[in-house]
Amino acid sequence: MSAICAIRRFDGAPVPRSVLAPMLEALRHFGSEAAAWAPETPESPVALGCRPMRITPEDSYYHPPLRSADGRIALVADARIDNRSELAADLGLSAAAAGQRPDAAFILAAYEAWGPGCAPRLVGDFAFALWDDRRHQLFCARDGMGIRVLFYHQSPRRIALASLPQALVALDDVPARLNEQKIAESLVLFQDPHSTFFTGVHRLLPGHALTAGADGVRTERFWSPAPSRKLRFRSEGEYVDGFKEVFDRAVLDRVRSTGPVGIMLSGGLDSTAVAASAALQLGAQGGRLHAYHAAPRLGFQGNLGRIWVADESREVEEVAGLYPNLDLRIHRTDGRTPFDYDEALFRMSGLPMRNPGNLPWWAGLHALAQADGVTVMLTGNQGNNTISYDGLASLRDLARRGRWAHLLHEVTAFARATRNGRRDVLREQVLLPMLPWGLGSRGQQPRTPQQAAAKVAKYSGIHPEFAAVTHVAERVLAEGGDSARTRRAGSVAYRVHGLNSPADGADVTNGYRPWFGIETREPAIDVRVVEFCLAIPGTLFLRNGRTRWLIREAMQNRLPASVLNRDRYGAQAADWSEWLPTMRGDLEAELGRLEHNDTASRCLDLPRLRTLLSQWPAQLGREHDSLYMDLLLRAMMTGRFIRWFEHTYT
Repeated sequence: MSAICAIRRFDGAPVPRSVLAPMLEALRHFGSEAAAWAPETPESPVALGCRPMRITPEDSYYHPPLRSADGRIALVADARIDNRSELAADLGLSAAAAGQRPDAAFILAAYEAWGPGCAPRLVGDFAFALWDDRRHQLFCARDGMGIRVLFYHQSPRRIALASLPQALVALDDVPARLNEQKIAESLVLFQDPHSTFFTGVHRLLPGHALTAGADGVRTERFWSPAPSRKLRFRSEGEYVDGFKEVFDRAVLDRVRSTGPVGIMLSGGLDSTAVAASAALQLGAQGGRLHAYHAAPRLGFQGNLGRIWVADESREVEEVAGLYPNLDLRIHRTDGRTPFDYDEALFRMSGLPMRNPGNLPWWAGLHALAQADGVTVMLTGNQGNNTISYDGLASLRDLARRGRWAHLLHEVTAFARATRNGRRDVLREQVLLPMLPWGLGSRGQQPRTPQQAAAKVAKYSGIHPEFAAVTHVAERVLAEGGDSARTRRAGSVAYRVHGLNSPADGADVTNGYRPWFGIETREPAIDVRVVEFCLAIPGTLFLRNGRTRWLIREAMQNRLPASVLNRDRYGAQAADWSEWLPTMRGDLEAELGRLEHNDTASRCLDLPRLRTLLSQWPAQLGREHDSLYMDLLLRAMMTGRFIRWFEHTYT
C-alpha cells in the first residue's frame, strides 16, 4: 500500500528530480519515507516517485523504485498481488525466491516476461507506473475493479500521474481550479467516471492501461466485468463448492497483513459471509478478526418501513458468537456529525461524500480500528452484484429464452414466499422492466427532458440557472436510458452495469488509507469472484422462489439462521432523524457563510436551503428523508467542499 507519482515529458527535455518534490509533499500523509528517481537525461525524460506504506510481510522488501537487472526498467507501485504463486510458477521462480519478493517485484517480472500484456495476468489491487527505456515509454495500469486509484493531467509537453489529484495540482504548471461541472453532476448524483473535482485532472478508469510514448498518450481496457466464458457444472452441489473455493481464496488473499485485520460488519449476507470466511481462515493461522458494527442510538424507534432494519446488533452478535476468534465492537452514535469529519475527508480524498450521513459512522468505525492497531479493513461492498445477487433479473432471462415452465415455477414460488400475487410478480419483475425505458420503475427514471429537469429541480439542491448551463438534466436523462437498456438486456448486463457504475467510491476508501493508516479490501469484487458469479447461470441465485440462493446455501454451516433467512435490508445511518436536528445551528451558520461565497451562491439553490431550515419540521421522519437527509445535507456538504477548495487553493 503506497502512494505513487510519475512525470513523462514529450518535448525532449529531461525531468529534474526536484520536480517530484511538491508531488511527494502532497502525498506526505501516506508515510514519512519518500523515494524519487529521475535519470535527468533527454533520452529518458521521466521521473518516478513513491511514498511506501508497508502493510503485508512482503512489503518489507519493497524499496522503490524497483529496477530490472539491466537497469532499463524502473517501477513504482501501489499494489497487493494475490496470484503470487501462479505468477511464480509461470515465471519459473522458486517458492523461496517468491516468498521474499514484494508484490511490486511480481509486476516488474511479469512486465519483463509479457510486456504491456502483463496487466490482465495480474490478480489483486494495484496501480503502478513503469518506465521502459527500451520502448521509450511510460506504462501505467489500474486493477480491474479499480480498488486502487490513479489520476493524471496531460499537457502538450508532458503527462503527470499520481495517487491523489492534490499531488497533480501541486505542480507549478497545473492550476488548481474547481471543476464546477463536477459539482453540478455530484448534486444530481450523476458520476462521470473520467473526471474529478479538479479541472483538467482525470481518472484512469478501472481495468485500463495508459501508455505515454513519443507518439503521444493512449489508454485501453485490458479487463472488464463482462464475462468472456460460461461455467457449467453437473449439480447444484458443485456450484456451491466452486463458489466457496473461489470466495474463500479471495478472502484468504486479503488477510495477508503484518497487523491486525478488521471488518466493517453489518447483519447482511455480504459482510457476514466475508467475516465467517476470514474468521475461519485466520483462526487456522492462530489469528483473530476485529469486527466493527455501526448501530443507531439505543432506544431508536424510527419507522423505516417493512423491508428495512434499523438495528442489526442482534444479528452481528449471533455471528460473533459462532467464532471464538472474532472480537466484536458495536459503535453507536456518539454525538459526532458529518461536519466533524468532512474537512479531513476533503483533504485526504479530494471530494465531498455523496451520502454524507454515512460519514460519522464510517469514520467512527475506522477510528476504533485505528486505536486497535488494525491495518486492513475488509468489507462486503458491492456484493449485491456478485456473491449475493438476488437473481430476480434471471426471470427475464427465462422469459426471453422461452423457458415458460421454469419461469412459472419461480414466479409462483417467489409470489408465495413474498406474499404477493403471481400477476404482480410477473408485471413488476418481468413485463414492465422489459418495456422501453424501464416503465416498471417510471417513478425513478425520467423518460423525457421535461421529466429529467423536474427531477433535478425536485430532488437536488442545485441552482436552477446552474443546472441549465451545465446541462445536468440531459445527463440524468441519458443515465436513465442506459439503466433501462441494461435492465432489458438481461441479468448479466444489469450486474455488469452496476459493477461499472461507482466512479468516485474508490476515491473515498483510498482516502481512509492516509487518514487512518488502514487499507480497505473488498473480497466480493475480487476479479475471480466477479468472473465466477457472472459466468454461472443466473438461476443459481433464485431457486424455488428463494433469492440469493447460492450464498445462502454456501453459508449454511457458517452463519446463523437469523442472517441466512432474513428478507430485509440494513438501513445505513438509520437514526438520522435524531442526530440531524443537533446540526441545525451548525447548518444555519454554514448557510450564512455560503450566502457570502460567490461560487456557492451560483451553484447551490441557497434560497431553497434557507426555506428548508426555516420550515424545519417539529419531528423529522421518513417523509422528510429526501428533502433533509439527501437534498439539504448533500448540498451543504457540497458547499463546505467549495469553501474548503477555495480556501486551500486560492
